[in-house]
Amino acid sequence: MNYKEFLEITNKGFLPAYVFYGEERFLIDEAIKKLKNKLIAEGTEIMNYTIIEDANDKNIIDSLETLPFMSEHRFVLIKDDDILKKVNDNTVDAIIKRIESGNTDSCIAFVFKDKIDTRKRIFKAISKHGAIVNFEHLKFDEAVNYAGFFVRTYGKVIKKPVAEYIVKSVGVDLYTILNEIKKIVSYSDGKEVLIDDVKDVVSASTAENVFKLVNAIGLRQEKAAIYILNKMILNEENPIGILSMIARQFRILIKAKHLLMKKIDKKKLQQDLGIPYFLVDDIIQQSKCFKEKDLLNAYKLCVKCDRELKSSYDGNLALESLIRKLCN
Repeated sequence: MNYKEFLEITNKGFLPAYVFYGEERFLIDEAIKKLKNKLIAEGTEIMNYTIIEDANDKNIIDSLETLPFMSEHRFVLIKDDDILKKVNDNTVDAIIKRIESGNTDSCIAFVFKDKIDTRKRIFKAISKHGAIVNFEHLKFDEAVNYAGFFVRTYGKVIKKPVAEYIVKSVGVDLYTILNEIKKIVSYSDGKEVLIDDVKDVVSASTAENVFKLVNAIGLRQEKAAIYILNKMILNEENPIGILSMIARQFRILIKAKHLLMKKIDKKKLQQDLGIPYFLVDDIIQQSKCFKEKDLLNAYKLCVKCDRELKSSYDGNLALESLIRKLCN
């Protein structure tokens, strides 16, 4: 299920459980807001909204057994990728029993950064009685539409070619686009955001820098890769945002490798990868710099680095360590 399908079923009613996973964190946060606003009566959030970021048997069971107060529903949000390693089988059984009952007194939503194993019992139960929603990064045109929407929320207008320029410059990650647009609308004096406003503010293309960074990694040019990384950090790029785009680039290359083995044409490759057509030749060339096993290993290292960043590890140091490992 995608975000659009999630919105459609949410407009019709509630399900006992949800799983949200994927790269597009902005839309995951939007989905959580929509669920919370629909489930919980206004003014009762403090009593009926529980966030669990370090799961254990006690806090999971307690959250399931707590009844709503001055509201028809409670909302339990579990944001712990390792939950199934931390809780015992009895707790998993209790969660599944609650889900299978169809009871929405306490609605549960699980958020995962990485892809989930849908063969596990709990996910089979959620797939049958609830909803599993995959939040992939948007395609280029969809991201352009969001860029226009973000600008309009600040009371300004923007022409489509200018919105396209923003997305070409910073990539399709919506939080990245939103952060750039905040800077652009603050800089822009007029009612309309012009191309010159964008060029003045978006001095360095994040997406282009990431592409160059991955190219340097593919050519094992460690000094060049570290230089590009430091340049991005000096431009006050968020370490998590940088890592997200590096990981996304490797995912695209992994997928491109598989698709190119099938000898499909460039148009089909562009559609399957969800990238602008003008990037297809660059992706084909970049994919030739890596063996498949190196791409898979690079992605695993990115996932490990993400955990380090989320554990209050020094972001800049973690990224530099990642680049050195990828180059050697």
